[in-house]
This record gives sequence, structure tokens and C-alpha cells, in this order.
Amino acid sequence: MPEGLNVHSSWVDLIDIAADARILLVDGAGSRAEAALRKRSADVTVIRLSEVATIPVSGEWDLVCLDKVDAAALPTPFWTAVRASRSAVVVVGDTRTSPLWLLDRIGRGGSGSGRTASTSSGRGRAERRLADAGLTTHQVFGLLRSGDAPVVAFDARARSSLAAVLGATRAHVGGWRASVLSAAARLPAARVLALCPSWLIVAGAPGPAAADRVVGKVSNRDSEEIKLLRGEPVSVVERRHLVAHTTGEVAALREMEAVGFARAPRIVGEPTPEVSRYSWLPGAALALDRLDEEALTLWVGRAAEVLAEIQELTRRPDGTVLIHGDFWLGNLLTSGDQITAVVDWTEADRGSEDVDRTFLVASLERWITSDALRARLERVRDSAFGG
Repeated sequence: MPEGLNVHSSWVDLIDIAADARILLVDGAGSRAEAALRKRSADVTVIRLSEVATIPVSGEWDLVCLDKVDAAALPTPFWTAVRASRSAVVVVGDTRTSPLWLLDRIGRGGSGSGRTASTSSGRGRAERRLADAGLTTHQVFGLLRSGDAPVVAFDARARSSLAAVLGATRAHVGGWRASVLSAAARLPAARVLALCPSWLIVAGAPGPAAADRVVGKVSNRDSEEIKLLRGEPVSVVERRHLVAHTTGEVAALREMEAVGFARAPRIVGEPTPEVSRYSWLPGAALALDRLDEEALTLWVGRAAEVLAEIQELTRRPDGTVLIHGDFWLGNLLTSGDQITAVVDWTEADRGSEDVDRTFLVASLERWITSDALRARLERVRDSAFGG
């Protein structure tokens, strides 16, 4: 993991924080949340819970954050001052006994004992406390932190966010976690929230939520970028690069647009050098663990046909083509038996056509159960290129 990435708290990623925002963090001294907030704003004040009554809130803060603090422990004058200041409020909590947490314990050989909290009462109490204080709940995020699975989050008030986040994560998780996420995607959002080890409530003065608000997150824990979903229904994917590194993604997607390849996202904005926004494309990730040998062969053949199209459109006189850099079935979106999109162009570059062709089969090592299947996949791949 690159140096410093571990200080990025998942919930901080989900809040649009201006560089000049004034932030009050209650009882979070030395926490990952404090480190993440200080990366987003230079004006962060951290106080102990016992100091709340002595801090003037009205007019002082743009954002008040309660990280793992029981909202009921804060005095009424505090909430009155927050309401008068029209500060946004973020309340973060843990669901200590969640199905995902227990399954992780069982998978590691643990007993799962020692956790007795309800899966929903903590969040319910916090929402009622905010309502009693006259603060309107705008968003409720569920955060899934399950074993080695990606850290994902969805806004339960955005109907498309739940399906988009869980669907985009399912293929990359694999095994029993993929089955849990597949089952969860069919449940009402309120039920899915009970699966989440952590939750977040964003509240404030009454008023409409921004149309382009963040509604989901799909990012691995050790990723060098944060991938966020925006809008309801989801319309934009936003990438925030966390470390200084070069990427050919923007250039590659602009080239895809120029040559008329419709199954790649379009660039819709670059707010800062570290942030790029892309169009959200329809389709679902393949559940690779559920594909038998016949289905796996069919999808490799379809993927190879798409790759052949990309290479034909981007071939230059020197023989080089646009290289995706991570062209495998996990980076394709599908609908029925059609490939609707090729995503995640972060490793894009220009070079030999053999790079993506070879990786298409090599990336499936986990699912290739015999030399005969490997040879079959290579034949169907090569046939798309006239081989």
C-alpha cells in the first residue's frame, strides 16, 4: 500500500468538502477520520465530548462531524446551536453485530461471540435524535467492510445507488461474499442497511439535496484512487487520485470518443487535476464464479471481438494500438448476451496488440481448471483476430 493511503476514512470520501470548509470533529483526536478531514480542509477543530458545552457553534462551522459518538450524549443546547448555525451534520456509527461481520469471523475460524448490539437500533436512535433537534436527514449511507472485500458504500435514499454499488462490486469479490451481495441487491435498501458494519447519516437544515450528490463508492482498501458514483439515478463516475502518478485514462477515453467507439465512458468533467468525471454506462458486471466452462468460453469470444474492434479503430501506421492495460472479463459490463461497456481504463497506454490479447486469457487463471480449457479459450480468442 502506498505511504499515507491508510488515513483515508471511507465516510470522509462520501462528503463533498470544500477546501475552505470549517469543520468541527467531536471526540476524534488522532483518528483516521481526523487525518482524512485534514487532507480536505485546513480548518479542522477537534474537541473532546466533555468540551462540547464550552464551544460556540453558531456561525462557526460548516460541518460538524460525530465519529463514533452517541448522538444522545450531546446536550440540547449543542443541537440548538447547530440548528441555528445551519451547519451540515455527519453522524457515523458502527453496527457491531452484522451478518457480514459474523460471516467473516466464521470464515477466519472465530466464534463471532462478544458482539451483542442490535443491527439497526443505533442508527435508528441517531436519526430520531437528529429529527428531535430539528435537523433533516438528507442521506443515509451504509458502508460494507467485509474481510478482504472492497470498501463500498451506498446512499440508501438513492434507489439506483444500491444496485449500482453492489452490482459493480460483486464480480470483484467472489466466493460467498459475491453470493451475499447478490442476495442483498434484491432486498429493500432499509433491509440492506442492516448488513452494514458501519453507517453514516448526513443531516442539516431542511432543503433539497444537490442533484449531483455522491450516492455511492466502489474502491478497494489499497487502491490509489477513490471511485465515487454521483447523481440519482447514477449518471457520473468520479475518480479522485490519491497519489501522484500518471494515467492515460483521460487521453484513452478521448481517443475512444474520437474514433466512435460507443462502449467506453465519455469524459464529462475535470474539476481539478486530481479529479476526473466520466459518464455512467448501463450494464452489470459478470459474476465470474457462476460461469461454467461453456459460458466462460462464450464471454471470452465476445470480449475478444470487442478488443479486435478497439485495436482496429486505434491502429497507427507504426503498428501500435491503444492498450487498455487491464482488459479482462471483470472490466466489462453486460446486458443479456451483449457487452455494453468497457470500463477502468486507468492503465491505458499505446503499444503492442499482444498485451491485451494475452491478458484476456491470462487474467482468468483462477477460473481455468484444465489445460484443455485454457487451449479452448485461446482458440476462441484468436479466432476473433482471424487466427
